[in-house]
Amino acid sequence: MMKRRDFLRTAGLATAGSGLLIGTGGLITGCAGKESGGDIPKPYKVGGTARMKLSFEPYELKLRHTFTVASYSRTTTPDVQVKIEYDGFTGYGEASMPPYLGQTVESVCNFLKKVDLEQFSDPFQIDDILTYVDGINEGDSAAKAAVDIALHDLVGQLMGQPWYRIWGLNAAKAPNTTFTIGID
Repeated sequence: MMKRRDFLRTAGLATAGSGLLIGTGGLITGCAGKESGGDIPKPYKVGGTARMKLSFEPYELKLRHTFTVASYSRTTTPDVQVKIEYDGFTGYGEASMPPYLGQTVESVCNFLKKVDLEQFSDPFQIDDILTYVDGINEGDSAAKAAVDIALHDLVGQLMGQPWYRIWGLNAAKAPNTTFTIGID
């Protein structure tokens, strides 16, 4: 079975081969808007002096309807909003911590305080960045997922494309992922 990181690496190479990335000079097409007066995408140059900055803020997510499982009901869920900023672009992620997952706002915030993304000048180094984040602590899956989501959102914005399009998928054919059904 292919590991997630291997899949991302393969997908990134496939994307590069399809012409979305130009290997020389680190230019990414399809990003940062349009050239004046035409439909040709303006290239975005990665690297240089720009650095990624991670910030986060806890908040309580109010649910539209009461959510009930066998042992309890709730109308809110603890959450931490994560932002990664890079050269005027912002990627967003979220760490949701329903009680049955055993993680807390405090544990997520403590983990995120240890994450220093300013050492990276290229957000397209997804594998290196996530390997670094993964190596900070064992566990902390909600916090790691929030950074992962924010990083992918950032890269998608830099490329000017949603990830389903980067990977060549049809959004209308995308299957549902996992979800928990409450007892009503």
